[in-house]
Amino acid sequence: MPIVYLLRHAQSTANIKGILAGRDNSVELTKKGFKQAKNLVPVIEQLKVAKIYCSPLTRCIQTIDPYMQKRANATFNVDERLIEMDYGSWSGKKLSSLASKREWRIVQSKPSSFTFPKGESFRSMRARVESILKELSNQKQPILLVTHGDIIKMFLAAAVGLKTDDFQRFVVEPGSISTISINKGSYSIVSSNSNSSAALNNPITNVIGGGDFIAKGFKWWNR
Repeated sequence: MPIVYLLRHAQSTANIKGILAGRDNSVELTKKGFKQAKNLVPVIEQLKVAKIYCSPLTRCIQTIDPYMQKRANATFNVDERLIEMDYGSWSGKKLSSLASKREWRIVQSKPSSFTFPKGESFRSMRARVESILKELSNQKQPILLVTHGDIIKMFLAAAVGLKTDDFQRFVVEPGSISTISINKGSYSIVSSNSNSSAALNNPITNVIGGGDFIAKGFKWWNR
């Protein structure tokens, strides 16, 4: 029975600034985030994953880097479908300022009907998540996906058949791991937001972007 582990990147500079980072590849981990990434190494080792698929964004690469540096046996691949949602013109903006927009209510209450200005729709994001889930149904060994808060929440919603409008019910903290099992095309959530207490001391507000207000130079990159 295939097991899929979903790791949200560790704390980033955008997280602590309350900024909707989106696909900004200049966003990196904080000092605390790098510590979280290091602390995740023994946790990931216990999962005994055979393959790792990662978002191309720096904050995700930096999160998995300490594990890969330990001569991990797992194969590593970048999957563009795991990239953060494209928030369009909302990217780089403070969540506190975005909350005053009229469209904010739509994003929070009926995201299935919303497309970010010059960006992506929630329906499109769900479609790429479901395409990955379908492919992983054929895997026989544990898989680790390193990605972003909203992406993981959509994975969890899709796994249990929740509508897109309800995907924000899940909380996914930086550095946390959620687990989905697959059995003959059926999905079950084994756990969600695990390891967060070890990675973070403070709970977060559940908002778009995950909350908590190029990979170059990595030796294992081509492995």
